[in-house]
Amino acid sequence: MKQLTLKALFISAIAAMSMNTQAADDVYGQCIADAETVISVAKKDGGTAAREVEQKTDVAQCMAELAKIEAKYGDKTVARNPSSVMTPEDRAAWAKLFDAIDAKQYKGVPYLQAVYYR
Repeated sequence: MKQLTLKALFISAIAAMSMNTQAADDVYGQCIADAETVISVAKKDGGTAAREVEQKTDVAQCMAELAKIEAKYGDKTVARNPSSVMTPEDRAAWAKLFDAIDAKQYKGVPYLQAVYYR
């Protein structure tokens, strides 16, 4: 019985790792991962070191992902903030991507706090 439980834990750990790898393979996941890397390096080593981090995606690719999220809502977003018509899940993803784009450009609250308060 004990071996069966350990096997199940091992298999679930491998499945979780493969899902995390898959999530980081898409452009959205890479944008978020780049931003988290920039912020963590800024916390540890400062702004100069954060600017030297090699990023997997550029800002234009991340902006295209942002446009994909907004495109789901079509004309509903004309002359208003797109987040006002989004579902809560899309709004959270949209906001997280917006913060990631700011961090990739070395600005925004999370990045600036990481640099200032390190």
